[in-house]
Amino acid sequence: MEDEKEVWAPPRWRVQLAFATVPGIAAIALAAAQPLYSGLDDYFERVWRTALVLAIFAYPLGLIFGLPTYLVLRDKVKPTSLNCTLAGALVAAAPWMIFAFLPPSADQASIGGRATVVNGTTTAYGHLVALQFVGIIALCGAVAGFLFWLIAAARRKVR
Repeated sequence: MEDEKEVWAPPRWRVQLAFATVPGIAAIALAAAQPLYSGLDDYFERVWRTALVLAIFAYPLGLIFGLPTYLVLRDKVKPTSLNCTLAGALVAAAPWMIFAFLPPSADQASIGGRATVVNGTTTAYGHLVALQFVGIIALCGAVAGFLFWLIAAARRKVR
């Protein structure tokens, strides 16, 4: 008897469905948690407009970073809910980590009366705010990774 190598081969339509829906769902979830457009009175209008703006980033980032991650990991890592959740968090947060540690373009900046940039240098509070933002993005990415697993890999047997 030959040893059969375990291979995960979900139907292509499930993977396509996951890539088509998960970024939009993640954008809506983040928009519901942190809606923009504070000048609008209607909460649902604020969430909808915020979700559209976030989706403009979520879909390209999902293809640019998520698709290669999927293609590299699909034959190397078992698609458990934990692995998909961690991959989603890393895929979402990695691009923003780069931006978080770029030198500031402003000479002075503050948030809520607390300095984030002084004399062109990011303060400790500025780094903390940036890491908090990246953490929120990573959390949304983790939820997106879990949703990806639910759509593409849940209850699929390895053969």
